[in-house]
Amino acid sequence: MLSTMDTALGIMAYIGALGLTALASFLLAGFVAARARGLPGAWTLSVFLCGVALWSLAMAAPAMLGVGAAPFTLLVIALSPLPAAAFVHLVFAFALCGALRPVAWASYGVAGAAVVAGLTLGVGRIAPWHGFAGAFVPSLTGWGVLGVTAALSVVGHLRLFQTWRQQSGLHRDQAGAVFVSSGIGLLALTGFAFPALGIDAYPWPVLALPLYSVALVYAVLRHRFMAADVWARRGLVWILLLAGAGGAAALIATLPLALAGRPEGFLATWAALAGAMALGLVVMAPLKRLTDRLVFPGERLDVEPWRDALAQAEDEQALADLANAMLRRHLGLDAEAPGLIITGEAVTLTGWDDAPAALHRTAARVAGLVEEAARRLAAARRMVEAEREARLAELGALAATIAHDLRNPLGIVQMAATGAPADVRVEIGEQIGRMNALVTDILDYARAWTVAPRTMELAPFLTGFGVPVEASEELVLHADPAALRRALANLVDNAKAMGGDCMILAEGNSIDVCDNGPGIALEIAESLFKPFVSRRAGGTGLGLAIAARIMDAHGGTVTLARREGWATCFRLTFKDSP
Repeated sequence: MLSTMDTALGIMAYIGALGLTALASFLLAGFVAARARGLPGAWTLSVFLCGVALWSLAMAAPAMLGVGAAPFTLLVIALSPLPAAAFVHLVFAFALCGALRPVAWASYGVAGAAVVAGLTLGVGRIAPWHGFAGAFVPSLTGWGVLGVTAALSVVGHLRLFQTWRQQSGLHRDQAGAVFVSSGIGLLALTGFAFPALGIDAYPWPVLALPLYSVALVYAVLRHRFMAADVWARRGLVWILLLAGAGGAAALIATLPLALAGRPEGFLATWAALAGAMALGLVVMAPLKRLTDRLVFPGERLDVEPWRDALAQAEDEQALADLANAMLRRHLGLDAEAPGLIITGEAVTLTGWDDAPAALHRTAARVAGLVEEAARRLAAARRMVEAEREARLAELGALAATIAHDLRNPLGIVQMAATGAPADVRVEIGEQIGRMNALVTDILDYARAWTVAPRTMELAPFLTGFGVPVEASEELVLHADPAALRRALANLVDNAKAMGGDCMILAEGNSIDVCDNGPGIALEIAESLFKPFVSRRAGGTGLGLAIAARIMDAHGGTVTLARREGWATCFRLTFKDSP
């Protein structure tokens, strides 16, 4: 009751709540217009929020200026059916209702008629009320205008309730959220009826009004727009929590004045207010820190555990997956949230432009740690490659020695076999041929392949392998002819040895060698391009490995491919021509 509370304190709280509502509503209207303008009803929501802001200022003005605020306040109250019609329009747009246009026209028509009546006949007066310099007291026409406003609000809420009952999933949840947020607004508006109804009580429901605008925007946008903009969604959650924290701090700060009564005298009043404000600041600081941690967790980063965890990744893709999972878990983000991309040794943040500064700094620090890990991976890969090249060089030297040491005795054996029976000579010749082929393959695999690519017409080049060719006459490729001939010869020999048809097909920057043989056994599919793994009996197991070495020298790849009508296809893919 007004008689039991500090009037000056109550008026300050009343004006503060309405001022905060007006400020929040204007800011949120601008926020929606800037960030959600593509959504159904976004502009209507902005207009409605501006109406809420003007209503708040109009109801705060009499408490500050008394009767002098009458022109502004009575004008805004006379126009109040229009924001209510905008609310109906907003609700039907949100509900994706097919009758949106006729309902909108009807609501604006009824609102317009009420506005004309209010402006013509007057809606009431401003009169002092229980310590307030002024409060709105409606006339009969004013009650009619407010009744139309209330009726339109009820229509909107009934449609929300219907949507909540008929829909399911996220749309149902969102309809319920909008309904609850609007309920907060209706509860707050009942406080303005206290002077008109002669209720001898402080209009405490008005103090809940600042939460209404924020709650409404959050309810409307959280499932459509905010799901795609994690920073905006969190920004609204931060506003909600901070508003609650501010309200709690203000309540705690005013308790000494409310409990002890307003002190008499200037110094005593000043000391009490200063103490209350200091207490509010003391309480507000930890509440704000708590709000920041709830909405934007993960600002602090313990570097060493991150380094240890990232060091476990075996390649760049695994590193990117691990880093994104750890970052999103650390910051409390979902799987669709912004992340980072690794390209070689460089790390790029994606989707962080609108992130709060603290979180952006955290993401940048994580990106730095991931770059360190990427550089370690690249360095390790270079060491492995260097070791591999060194081993291949050793193998090449060994193979050259073996070739020299084997080919001389093989020549002697072949000459010595000239006096043997014919069938023995044939057998000896075949085995010596196999041994020479193996020695040649070992030398080719172990050699350091260097290529001199040039632009070549592909169709005539491919006709020299003795199998059908499908390639455009205009097709050109940037490759080393001798090295490509060696790789294709290996693939064509393999295809011919499998039996059935085989063919070369070329398009773009790739060449396929396909056959209708028995296919690739599952047990060797993953190791097919490693040395001494063969898909045919009697093979050396080096043909595909040599093709892989040649393609690696070109900066390309050799892989298994699928083509309709063929059992097996090997695809040579070259990098784009310069």
